[in-house]
Amino acid sequence: MYLYRLEAETSAGAFVIVIAAEEEEKAFAAAEGHLQRQVLPAPAVTELSIVEKKRIVPGAGYVVATDSMPR
Repeated sequence: MYLYRLEAETSAGAFVIVIAAEEEEKAFAAAEGHLQRQVLPAPAVTELSIVEKKRIVPGAGYVVATDSMPR
């Protein structure tokens, strides 16, 4: 199993999505499903790409930058 970090460009803006999946095809499908369920109205996805892929082991993770955090 792998942990994927994907970036999506959509009609509602840009999103970072982190998904656990066994293969890339399943990661893409899960990412699109999460966007459709969690962003309303469901946005049109113009680009979806895998940025990083890590094997799931204890301590595996990602740091995701956001514009809304104070610096």
